[in-house]
Amino acid sequence: MDQFSAEDFHLVVDDRADVHVNSKDGRFYLGWFPLGRPGTDREGWKIAVTGTATMPGYQVSFDVETPADIVAAAVARVLETSRLL
Repeated sequence: MDQFSAEDFHLVVDDRADVHVNSKDGRFYLGWFPLGRPGTDREGWKIAVTGTATMPGYQVSFDVETPADIVAAAVARVLETSRLL
């Protein structure tokens, strides 16, 4: 969670205790679903990056058993390679 400043990101914990982090510009999303993301087969983490007119977006999912430090490393790489619009 140290990767997300309050000035650049919104943090929401919903009624299922799922955690959602969104960039304020709407281009980055991270979701943590400790009991699995509804409608999926054991998807515990979701990273999504919105594309632009010239660059495609993408999404990455991790199983519920994936260690948080692996997901944190992936998030760090996404954030360090992102460009401001």
